[in-house]
Amino acid sequence: MDKLITLLIALTIYNHSFSQDLERKNLYYGNKAYDEKEFDEAILYYEEALKTSPLSFKTNFNMANAYFKKGDFQQASDLYGTLLDLAPTAFDRSKVYHNLGNAQFMNQKLDDAIESYKEALKINPKDEDSRYNLAYALLLKNQQQQQEQEQNENENENENKEKSDENQNGQNNQDQKEGDEKNQDQSDEENDAEGKNQNEKESEGNNGDEKTDKQKAAQQNKISKEQAKRILDAALKKEKEVQKKLEKYKQVGTGESSKKDW
Repeated sequence: MDKLITLLIALTIYNHSFSQDLERKNLYYGNKAYDEKEFDEAILYYEEALKTSPLSFKTNFNMANAYFKKGDFQQASDLYGTLLDLAPTAFDRSKVYHNLGNAQFMNQKLDDAIESYKEALKINPKDEDSRYNLAYALLLKNQQQQQEQEQNENENENENKEKSDENQNGQNNQDQKEGDEKNQDQSDEENDAEGKNQNEKESEGNNGDEKTDKQKAAQQNKISKEQAKRILDAALKKEKEVQKKLEKYKQVGTGESSKKDW
């Protein structure tokens, strides 16, 4: 019985030692591929290492760095997020936050990156890399807010200008309409005066007859209608030009595997 127990203990120790050797072997080749910038190959070795030791902080951390280096920032962010509870020391945890911030920054999640850098500095206030990255992220955030503010101001200015132009064009159309009506009234008065003078002149003459007077009156009325039509056509043409300009304006106005990476 004692021999059996001793044998089982020996087998357990052997298997554990074999697993550790296999993990170290895959981790070694993974780091080597990483240093040679063969990140896909490095990830494969890290995955093999994790099969024997899935909770290895070092292997998971290096694999997350490999994803970052190959440009898969979302996968890197996800892996860094799972490592926060696996970090064996506070220093390791601060490194995770730093790299997480870098991945979020590269993934255009500026607010998340700022918070990650702040967490890294809370744990390790002497981390100058995180301090620099935080300052840079805050600078970009400030510039972004200024650009958004300027864009909103420009949009409001354009909107107010459009309204002002519409009001001005409306006033011009009203002035044009009133001018046309005034010209029409003046034309009618002139025609009436001319008709009256013509009638008076014909009544004074001894050779005019009633038929001639009616023909002249009809001709006079015909001219008045033509003049009115010309004035109306001119007003409509002006209106179309204004509308065309409005439509045109609207169209126009409209590092190493075990270190932090940056």
